[in-house]
Amino acid sequence: MEQANYANQMLKDTQSTVVAMKDGMKAMKREFKKINIEEIEDIQDDMADMLEQADEIQEALGRSYNMPEVDEDDLQAELDALGDEIALDDDTSYLDDVIKAPGIPDREPGADSVPAQPSRNKDGILVDEFGLPQLPQSSKSS
Repeated sequence: MEQANYANQMLKDTQSTVVAMKDGMKAMKREFKKINIEEIEDIQDDMADMLEQADEIQEALGRSYNMPEVDEDDLQAELDALGDEIALDDDTSYLDDVIKAPGIPDREPGADSVPAQPSRNKDGILVDEFGLPQLPQSSKSS
């Protein structure tokens, strides 16, 4: 009995699949009628022509005028010679300025100008690190 139900369900699924395939085929035929293959070929030809023109422009821009032909091997040999010259250079005087550079600060900038204890001006009034009068403690808390 289960095999009969399974076979029946498979037939229904197959019919649904065939209907879907037919609908898909109709839709594809409608869409293909909208497409003109000659138009696509013309567009491809136009694109090929444009790319050829772009190559011609690049070639024209890449011309060298009155420039001697340069041999890549000669250029590489000259570059290697410069590298050897730099490797043989023992002059390290350009590093002297780095060695003489000041060290990293170990405290906040301006810490030397801030007194450890509150200071007073000539009238005996407490002043801050900028020399301005400090507010009394009672008015600071409100």
